[in-house]
Amino acid sequence: MRMFQPVIILLACSLIARAQTNFTILTSFNGPPDASVSFGSLVADSDGVLYGTTIAGGISNQGAIFRVNHDGGDFKLLASLFGTNGVGPYAGLVLGSDGRLYGTTYAGGTSNCGTVFGINRDGSGFAVLQSFTGGADGKNPEAALIEGDDGALYGTTYFLNSTNRGTIFKINKDGSGYATIHTFIGNPEGQQPMGRLLLASDGALYGTTGFGGAHGAGTIFTVNENGGGFNTLYAFRSITSDGGDPVAGLLEGSDHVLYGTAYASGGTGTNGIIFKINKDGNGYQILHRFSTSGGDGQRPNGVLLEGLDGALYGGAEYGGVSLNGTIYKINKDGGGYTTLRSFLGNGDAASPRCALIQLGDGTIYGTSEFGAVHGAGCVFALSSAPLSPRMQSISCLNGTNLVVCSGTSAVEYDLLRSTNFSSWSLLVTLTSQTNGQFKYFDTNAAGVCGFYRSRIH
Repeated sequence: MRMFQPVIILLACSLIARAQTNFTILTSFNGPPDASVSFGSLVADSDGVLYGTTIAGGISNQGAIFRVNHDGGDFKLLASLFGTNGVGPYAGLVLGSDGRLYGTTYAGGTSNCGTVFGINRDGSGFAVLQSFTGGADGKNPEAALIEGDDGALYGTTYFLNSTNRGTIFKINKDGSGYATIHTFIGNPEGQQPMGRLLLASDGALYGTTGFGGAHGAGTIFTVNENGGGFNTLYAFRSITSDGGDPVAGLLEGSDHVLYGTAYASGGTGTNGIIFKINKDGNGYQILHRFSTSGGDGQRPNGVLLEGLDGALYGGAEYGGVSLNGTIYKINKDGGGYTTLRSFLGNGDAASPRCALIQLGDGTIYGTSEFGAVHGAGCVFALSSAPLSPRMQSISCLNGTNLVVCSGTSAVEYDLLRSTNFSSWSLLVTLTSQTNGQFKYFDTNAAGVCGFYRSRIH
């Protein structure tokens, strides 16, 4: 019997690239009882650990909360959601100033109308802070929470009833002080908010509604943390091609202008837009119209990211060369539109519905709804240089070792073997697949112990 110990040696990469075009699947969701199908955005702590949610998966296939290191290691399921704990977290998490994670579920809870919950970053201390009843407190929160200047959590519910069309609420991090600070009425305010609220530099909250407003195609609004000062800044008019159904929240750029996306447009040959608008409601401008062909993407989803380079980054749920969605980049003046990644499905990621995040080294992270190794979505990274490889598994059968590694898509990696950690021999150079995996059957493993490592070729 031979004993084999996997070894990962992380090597500095000397390759230089000018854009985040190196794609890496950091972890592929396996489906229940593992995580499955992520709609929400990731959040990172100061150590670069990523946290997120999936709407399915977990032990009851009703949702999960997970963590993974930014290099793809140490994936853990922190909690499985079900029943009165909440079902189907559509949104990602917020990392509170107290170090705990907070989120929402669309359904579940005591009245099956959704919940607000909190959990520690190690998975302990899960608590339901609010079970929505479908009364004046609203129901079915679809958007992520934010933390206000007062330390309270703010969010939205998608529904209330046939007359009132969603709410804005606040709640303290210990579950006390729940209050509805605004109830939408449809016209002219808009209805059914789906996007995350924005706490802007002026101290006001800004957001979008997916429907309603003066023209029925959604709105942009502002409101104070105390519920006062509500104002509709813009009503979308999809019938005149200026966009409609803004399902994502807003970004305040470094220029203090608001940037966002609309999921659809009623105009000829458009499949969503990217727009900008001043915080006083003036200066509305369309920066990009997604094309009929869909090569640049279709149906943008998720809050835009302003990158370290000052450009805007986002995801389109559909379109691209295989109609499985894209990741794009555009300048704040509307120029320089570039498709950074066109997802392929069939092992590659598919349908990104999240907002992207960027860490200090410039690497951009996100999640996909479907695709990857098991078809249940993934956590991915876009980087300016290929990421270091990771050893996924080593198995032995009849004297043959199967070594499975993971790295950046379409990059060449060397696989090396040693019996003593002193002398390493090159076994093979392999090109990673679309999903980033590369594997090797070592039929000549010799000795009582074998060690493997991989590196960028």
